[in-house]
Amino acid sequence: MRRRPPRSTLFPYTTRFRSALTHVPARDGQEQGAVKRSAKAPNCSYFTNWTNQDDRITWDTDVLRAGEYEVVIYYTCPEEDVGSTFEVSCKGATLKAKVRVAHDPPLYGAESDRTPNRGNESYVKDWRAMKVGTMKLAQGRGVFTLRALEIPGKQVMDVRLVILRRK
Repeated sequence: MRRRPPRSTLFPYTTRFRSALTHVPARDGQEQGAVKRSAKAPNCSYFTNWTNQDDRITWDTDVLRAGEYEVVIYYTCPEEDVGSTFEVSCKGATLKAKVRVAHDPPLYGAESDRTPNRGNESYVKDWRAMKVGTMKLAQGRGVFTLRALEIPGKQVMDVRLVILRRK
């Protein structure tokens, strides 16, 4: 019988033990600085207002299986904000990338909102996948972080999801 890894009271986001694919949604991350969630309700929410270099988006993680992981970010970014560079890091491993392609679809879902008086209900967008690169992650607890290095426009991008694919 295989023992499950011990869980702390912080409930870290775990990279899959048996699966090669781990979805890391915005709903489970933490915004720091000016970054905001798209809505109070976490379901289908995304990070927005990533406007300065002091901002961070983080996830408490527990890498159960060390190895090489491809990092893919699902994002949107208007044409005028293309060109931001950012860093992905976790436990000493880092990747640097640049937003090179604009993708700015409209929000939808408001037409189905039955209680518009409660405020924004995590309306959704169609997201674009950006392959950031491959990083070598060590086993154990750590903080998975996105941070801006250069912001030539008003913002870096909106972030819905990070996918870690074990190589």
